[in-house]
Amino acid sequence: MKSAKKIDTWLFALFAMPFFMATLSTAAANILGVVFLITYATSGYWRDWRQSLSRAWFWPLMALLAINILGMLWTQDTMRGLELLVKLKWALYTLAGATLPWTRSHFVLVIRLFLIGMAINAVIGVLQWFGLFPWRVMTYLGPIGFTGHIFLSMTLTNALLWLAYDLKHKIVFSRAINIVLVLLFFWQLIAGAGRAGYLAFVILVPVALWLLYAGRWRVWAMALLILAVIGLGLSPQVQNRIKEVRTDIQTYNAGNAETSQGLRLVFWEGALLMAKENPVLGVGTGDYKIELERLHQKHAIPDTPSTLNSDHAHNSYLAYLADLGLTGLFIFLWFLWSVVKETWRYRDHASAWFKLAYLGVFLLGSFTDTLIWGFQNAFALGLIVAIPSVLMPESMASQEITRSGT
Repeated sequence: MKSAKKIDTWLFALFAMPFFMATLSTAAANILGVVFLITYATSGYWRDWRQSLSRAWFWPLMALLAINILGMLWTQDTMRGLELLVKLKWALYTLAGATLPWTRSHFVLVIRLFLIGMAINAVIGVLQWFGLFPWRVMTYLGPIGFTGHIFLSMTLTNALLWLAYDLKHKIVFSRAINIVLVLLFFWQLIAGAGRAGYLAFVILVPVALWLLYAGRWRVWAMALLILAVIGLGLSPQVQNRIKEVRTDIQTYNAGNAETSQGLRLVFWEGALLMAKENPVLGVGTGDYKIELERLHQKHAIPDTPSTLNSDHAHNSYLAYLADLGLTGLFIFLWFLWSVVKETWRYRDHASAWFKLAYLGVFLLGSFTDTLIWGFQNAFALGLIVAIPSVLMPESMASQEITRSGT
C-alpha cells in the first residue's frame, strides 16, 4: 500500500508539473505533460474512464471535439485545421485527470507547485528589473520573468484570487507566506504590461472578496481593495498601457487601424463578417486566416496589411463563431457553462474556488484574445476542468488506489 501511495503521489506531481512550469518554460510544461500521460497509461486509472461520464462537462466536451473534427469537412486550409485539432490535446489531460482519486492532499500538492513556480518566475522578474539577471530581459514589458506579459498578468490575477481564499482558510500555506505572495504577485501585476490582468483584477477581485468575507472582515477587505486599485491606477506602467488604448482607438477612428487595439477591432470585424456569410457552420476549422485575406482583398475590412499574419480572431467566442458558426459557438458556450455550473455549486470548497478563479479569468480574457487556441491557457483549462469540485476523503482514495491496481 505504501508503494502504491508513493506511485500515486508521483502521478499527481507529474499532473501538477505543467502548472509549476507554466510561467517558466512552455516547452518543459509540454514535455512534462506528455510524461504524465505516459505514466498515467501505466497506472491503471484509465480503467475508471466511466467516472468521466458523471461529470457535467463530459458530453459538452465530446460535442466540442466533434464539431471541430467535423469542421474539417468544409475547411479549405487543411493544414491549419489539423494544427487546431492538435491544440485540442488539452482534452486528453481533462479526461485522464478526471479518473484520478483526488483528495485534499493531492489538490494541495498541485496548488503548492503552481504557486512555487509563480514565485520563482516572480523572483527572476525582480532580478531582471534590477539588472541582476541578464537573460531574456524585456523591462519595457515589466518584470515578466520567462513568460509572456499577457499570460502572466492573467495567471497573476488567478493566483491572487486563490490567495484571497487561502488567507482565510490556510489550506496550502500559512497566512504569513500568503501575505508575502500577495505582495509579490500584486507588484509584478502592476509593474507588468498585461492589460488583460488589470481588467480581470478590477472585475473579479471585488466579487471574490465579497463572496469570501462577511461583516467587519468584508469592510477591511474592501478597504484594502480600494488601496490596491489606487496603487494599480498610480502605476506608471498601468497608466501608459491605458493611455495606449485611448491613443489606439483615436488612431483607429482617424482611419489608421495599424495599432494594437485597431488591429484587434479589425480581427473582430472580420470574424463577424465571416459569421454573417456562414452563420450556421462557419467557414471551417482553421479557415480564419485565408478568409481574412479574402475580406482584405475585397476591401470589406480596413486596409491593414498586418492582419494578414494573423490566423485567429483574438477572441475565443468570435473564433468559434467565425470557424464553426452559431453551432460551434453554442457548443463552446455549452461546455464552458457546464464547467462553471458544476464549479459554482460547490464554490465554498477549496478546489471549486480555485477552478472558479481560473474560469473567471479565462472567460474575461477570452474577449480580448483567443485563449482557447493558446497553448498555455488551453492547457491550464484542460488540467483545471479535470480537478473535481468536491474532493474525496483520504480513506476512499486508498480504496481507489487498491482497486485500480497501482
